[in-house]
Amino acid sequence: MPVLSNPKWELYAQELAKGSTADAAYRAAGYVPNPGNGTRLKLNEAIVKRIEEILSQAAEKAGVTVERIVNELAKIGFADIRKAVKWGESVALPGEDGAEVYVAHHVGLLSSTDIDDDTAAAISEVRKTKDGIAIKFHDKRAALAELGKHLGLKTKLELSGGFTLEQLVMASFEPPGEQAPVSLPPKTDP
Repeated sequence: MPVLSNPKWELYAQELAKGSTADAAYRAAGYVPNPGNGTRLKLNEAIVKRIEEILSQAAEKAGVTVERIVNELAKIGFADIRKAVKWGESVALPGEDGAEVYVAHHVGLLSSTDIDDDTAAAISEVRKTKDGIAIKFHDKRAALAELGKHLGLKTKLELSGGFTLEQLVMASFEPPGEQAPVSLPPKTDP
């Protein structure tokens, strides 16, 4: 779609593509502020298509593709900390309430030249602290959730059949030595 013939609409579309609110874009396009008019204009089909075109061109210039986004999310989601950090044997120390706490000795980061590109892409921060060096990875759960959404995977557990959680847990328990599966109790109406 070419530049919009109405110069105010074009400016309005460009402002929205930059991330301005509908009201701010409406004012920037030279319209007299009027509550709600910016939002109504935003629904105009020609403006919607122009914004999509502007954003698409910007993404193309930046080399952003769906495939590239999926690959970056996968790097974060499937990162393995062992490719960036090495640690020695763990030692059990007494903790609170007598519970054992395991402490790893000889923790160290690999040199940036020894980390593969995928692992490096998954690291969000490396910083010096008063106690040494700290490393932080991007949020794996968020990356996997976004990746799952893109691929159309459901991230919520959906149960049907009217069984309670307790009934499902009990049905999944199989006592040691027994081969026969435990059957579900009959469905009860609330």
